Amino acid sequence: MTSENVIKCDPEMVRKEIDTHKKSASYELCENIINELIEIRHNNHISQYQLAARSGVKQQMIYRIENGINTPNMSTVLKLLAAYGKTLYIGDLKNVELEDGTEPAAESTDITELQSEDYPTE
Repeated sequence: MTSENVIKCDPEMVRKEIDTHKKSASYELCENIINELIEIRHNNHISQYQLAARSGVKQQMIYRIENGINTPNMSTVLKLLAAYGKTLYIGDLKNVELEDGTEPAAESTDITELQSEDYPTE
């Protein structure tokens, strides 16, 4: 291997690029959705095979999603939720009562505040 083929990079710069706030927030959201799907499956005492039959998503894919090997796309998430008679809700948190009767955490948060605080512009 010649020196022309070697790519030199600063490990700290690579870490900063990978661990941006925007990326970590999206990964956290995806992780939360996956954890919710796992919890729903366990609470309903349904095996991965049964969920596969109900949802049309292959059991191997369900295994890979639940074990963090694959990240599901939106279509797959919706199929899995539909197997339980559920869907995703996108709406104003001010008008939502949580299942446990508590108020939403982001009760007075404005979307512009989220964008400016959580996702700094460069």
